[in-house]
Amino acid sequence: MLGAKVIARAKLNLFLDVGKKRPDGYHELRSIMQSLELADELYFRRTDGSTGRIVVKCNEERVPHGEENLVYKAVETFYRKTKVSEEGGIEVFINKRIPVGAGLAGGSADAAAAILAMNHIFELGLTTAALLDIASGVGSDVPFCLVGGTAVVTGRGEKVESLEPLPCYHVVLASSGLEVSTAEVYRRFDSLLDEELPSSKEIERKFDSLLDGVKIRDIGGISANLHNSLEFATLQKDLVEEYKKVAKFAGAIAASMTGSGPCVFAIVSGLEEAAEVAWELEKTAPLIIVTSFSERGAQVST
Repeated sequence: MLGAKVIARAKLNLFLDVGKKRPDGYHELRSIMQSLELADELYFRRTDGSTGRIVVKCNEERVPHGEENLVYKAVETFYRKTKVSEEGGIEVFINKRIPVGAGLAGGSADAAAAILAMNHIFELGLTTAALLDIASGVGSDVPFCLVGGTAVVTGRGEKVESLEPLPCYHVVLASSGLEVSTAEVYRRFDSLLDEELPSSKEIERKFDSLLDGVKIRDIGGISANLHNSLEFATLQKDLVEEYKKVAKFAGAIAASMTGSGPCVFAIVSGLEEAAEVAWELEKTAPLIIVTSFSERGAQVST
C-alpha cells in the first residue's frame, strides 16, 4: 500500500478517577471513556525519503511537527515494535478538527490513527492485541482511541475493557479555545491531593452507578453520576463551572469536564435541545461544537 486515510475520533471521560502518582511517573487511572463523531482526518503516504524519514504537517499551527508530536512518536514506535523496513519515508498530513489541548485526546486519537495507517500501509494484518501493545508505548489515551466506542479504562490507560456501545446521544462541547497543559494540571492535582477530593466511598458509588447506567443504557443514570477528579485542579476552574451552569440552565441533562480540560461537554436529549444549549453557551464560550457519541474509534477510510 502506498497510502491511507484514517479517521481519528475524539473522546470524552464520562468518569475519571485519578489516583496518586506511581513509581513510573504515571498516575493510576480509572475511567469510563466514550468516543465522539468529532474527528481529525489524517492522510499518510510512503515516499522515497528525500523530504525526511517521518514528516508530519498540520493545518493547525499549534500542533508540533517534530519528535514531540504523538503521530511522529507512534510511527517511530511502530517501526521499533514491528521491525518493518524503514526504507524511504512516511509523510502525514493532519486535518485538525479536534480542538488542541482541550481534554478531548486529539493528539492521542491522531497517534492511534497512525498505528492503524502503518498496519494498513505495510499490510501486516496485526491483531488488535498487537496494535494495543504498540499504542500503550505511545501515550495513556492512545489504546482507547484505537479501540473506541464505550469502555472502562484502567492502569495508566493501557487496560481497555470494551462495553456495549451507547446510543448516539448528542453532546455540546464548550471550551475557552485556549490550550491547557495536561502535565501542569496533573502537577496541580498532586499538590492539592486530599484537599478537595470527594470521599473514596462516594467515588465508588458514582462509578458503580454510572457503569450500571451504561450497561442498561439509562441516560439518567449516566448523567447523574458523571465525575472528573481533575475538575478542581484545572487551570480554568471558574470557566468550567460557568459553562456547566449555563448548559444545565439551558436544558442540558448534565455537564462535566473531560480529561484535563478545559472543555466541558453537555449531554442533551435531542437536536433541538442541542441547538438551545449551543446558543446559550455561545454567549460565554468562544468555541462551541455540537457532535454525538460514536461506536468506533480510529478507522481506516476506504
